Amino acid sequence: MIDFQSPILSDKGWVDRPVAEPPDAATMPTLAQLTTAEQRWADREEDITTVGGDPFEVGQVFARRWVERLGDQSHIQKLSAMYPRIPHRVDGELLRYAARFGLLAHKDDQIDERDRYAIRAGFWRELDQRTGTERAPAGAAA
Repeated sequence: MIDFQSPILSDKGWVDRPVAEPPDAATMPTLAQLTTAEQRWADREEDITTVGGDPFEVGQVFARRWVERLGDQSHIQKLSAMYPRIPHRVDGELLRYAARFGLLAHKDDQIDERDRYAIRAGFWRELDQRTGTERAPAGAAA
């Protein structure tokens, strides 16, 4: 029996789905694991007073906090190599964070697909700025 995974469309074009996440993905800490109680309180204050709720901005803020709190900076390079995928645990946390800004569509409490793309694009833009990585814009020819 062949285990066939259908390809998915990404900003790199059609790519095969990995059967499982790379081993490095399992070692990626979540923002919650990296955040102290004091930082959590300060984050809530910042979210209320300065984060506007634009999906792209929300992704950038999440990535900035994650990168700044990371002790092992090798995770940044490992994550960058996984582009366009964000490890499942980190991606889930990113989308839950975005949901706090009212980015949920009213139907089925799901974030709109365009907003999810924008949230993830903001995450990658922030990460790329910190690593000096330049990527072709989505839809650009390779």
